[in-house]
Amino acid sequence: MAGLYEIWQRAEVSRRLDVLSGFIAMCVARDDDARRRLTQLVAGADAALSSSPPDLGVASEYLEELVWWADTEWADHPYRPVEARPDEADRQTRDYAKDLRHAALSAGVRDEMGGIELSLEVRFLALCRQPGLGCRIRQDIFYVAGRAAMALDLGHLEAAEREIRRMEQVGSVEPRESRCG
Repeated sequence: MAGLYEIWQRAEVSRRLDVLSGFIAMCVARDDDARRRLTQLVAGADAALSSSPPDLGVASEYLEELVWWADTEWADHPYRPVEARPDEADRQTRDYAKDLRHAALSAGVRDEMGGIELSLEVRFLALCRQPGLGCRIRQDIFYVAGRAAMALDLGHLEAAEREIRRMEQVGSVEPRESRCG
């Protein structure tokens, strides 16, 4: 399986490529030559990303050509996509990376991950619905649940299961009413 850094890089290029190519496709809808050019650029980038190993340099060159084209032709267009803020770009890239990683896993591993994800969600919701749960304990449950989700994103099933057990231990602490703030 590809390394996590490589998956992240592929996801980042794919995300930017999808957004920009969609915008350009809208702009060139009635221009056959421009549509052909766009098709060639996107096909080239897709081929580079799909090769084994992916050629991120070549895909990035195609992406940069799309950026240059959009900046040259439609810089002032009211719907020209702007680069997302770093936190939003990371969230979007994370979604792409999860899809790429998911596709690289065997069916058995995906099934096991699905079971762990379901277990995490059910146990998390059950813990959050406990009456009289103190604010600090609730925050700890959210934190540990986030760690379990992150472990799943990284493909560490054992770590995710360990964090789920830890979340249950945190939730079984004597509940006390307290205010956060």
